[in-house]
Amino acid sequence: MSLRDQKHRDTITTELEKNIFVEAGAGSGKTTAMVSRIIEVLAKGITTIDRIVAITFTNEGAASLRLKIQTELEKQAKANTRPPIEQTKLVDAIKNLSLARISTIHSFCTDLLRERPVEAG
Repeated sequence: MSLRDQKHRDTITTELEKNIFVEAGAGSGKTTAMVSRIIEVLAKGITTIDRIVAITFTNEGAASLRLKIQTELEKQAKANTRPPIEQTKLVDAIKNLSLARISTIHSFCTDLLRERPVEAG
């Protein structure tokens, strides 16, 4: 059985060269889709983990998102089903996960203001 929005779900994980805004209700799979997209852009070498910004609204949500990304990275790396270059990129992402900005919107903005006070005015 295919989901009504399967085309949109596939777009999230396959159209990696463009920005996508996802709006959906609670429990619809937004976090799963975000994690899948992050894994794909890392594996394909489109970006590195230190350039990832993933923002949510609650501390619990941010902690959960970080854990889900880590869990999926480890799962994909262990599965060894990707080309060697992609495997290497996933292993590198695991090693550098602490460099990713996975936080609440408030924490992200606070960090920006602390890092760039002059530019922020």
